[in-house]
Amino acid sequence: MITPESPLPETPQEEPSLSPSARTPNVGGLEMDEIEPTDPWRPLVVPAIIVVVGLAIAWALFAHFGRTKPDATATLLRQYVYQVQVDSGESPQGPGMPGTLPEQDETVVLVQARVTNISKDPLTIFDLVSDVKMPRQSTGDQSSAALPEDIDRFMQRFPQLTAMKMDPLTRHTVIPPGGSAQGLMVFAYPWNKAQWTQHKSGQIIISFQHGQSVALALQ
Repeated sequence: MITPESPLPETPQEEPSLSPSARTPNVGGLEMDEIEPTDPWRPLVVPAIIVVVGLAIAWALFAHFGRTKPDATATLLRQYVYQVQVDSGESPQGPGMPGTLPEQDETVVLVQARVTNISKDPLTIFDLVSDVKMPRQSTGDQSSAALPEDIDRFMQRFPQLTAMKMDPLTRHTVIPPGGSAQGLMVFAYPWNKAQWTQHKSGQIIISFQHGQSVALALQ
């Protein structure tokens, strides 16, 4: 009689031991302890750059297209400063005209200029005003251009200024689109010539009934 052999007891297999690094989940080939913590400001960097670039483009477009284009240009042809003696009171006869009150020095500025209409519509000259700023002045002193009849009398009294004689540039002159008007303007200031040479800045403001004013710098 054959007795069956008893099965051998199974020996428990040992699990392979893992190194500490193998027990740590691997992300993208880097160990977890090698990954830097996330910067909380990093997601805001790209939107901020986009906003800055957008603002820069918008400002550039506004600077190019948003500025109102001028309607006219002004060119100084010739300027001459002449010292005269006039009444200490305001003369109703224009710059350099004689009177009955004690005399004082006065500076007369003669300006030959050309105004060109660069707009698409006619321009009508409304006023001609010079603005001159002296040292330590926050605002300039203004003088309106003399009337044509006053300029004629002034030239008759001072024939030595005939070299500056020219048809006056007058108010209400209409300048067609693309056209120009030129003429003489005369302004008077209660300073002597030495005081005039000390002025910080000066300009003639030519305004129009419909259109932007144009400034002409004085020398």
